[in-house]
Amino acid sequence: VTFQIKDRIGQEMKSRILVIKAAEDCALQYMNFMNVIFAAQKQNILIDACVLDSDSGLLQQACDITGGLYLKIPHKVALTQYLLWVFLPDTEERSQLVLPPPAHVDYRAACFCHRNLIEIGYVCSVCLSSKTAFKIKLPQMVKPKKKKLKQTT
Repeated sequence: VTFQIKDRIGQEMKSRILVIKAAEDCALQYMNFMNVIFAAQKQNILIDACVLDSDSGLLQQACDITGGLYLKIPHKVALTQYLLWVFLPDTEERSQLVLPPPAHVDYRAACFCHRNLIEIGYVCSVCLSSKTAFKIKLPQMVKPKKKKLKQTT
């Protein structure tokens, strides 16, 4: 289902979502938020993130996937100025503004239990649970045979 919202003069308005983050990420909401990100991407809805506390890799990915802006506010007393300067203008007006540089996005998965970035992880392909015990046989390491040296006389 797609919704078209029009303003008073009949022009289609583009939807946006602004997430203001002032707390730690919650592991229980990870899957729900990922569904929101992919639904927003499919509907061409931008997700912007205004981060007041610690950085969020999940929000960085959400902004990058949907074409939104991610900004960690350096000084909380300037929150109103950042909201008006960065997040209020629409995408057409933003292209004419000098905005803070985009954050580097790290697409590695993070373990919510230990907060470690994961290079390689094994999860169940059905439920995406990492608590599944996998019995994977790894290939045996084959030691190269030593070559006999010929003796010269």
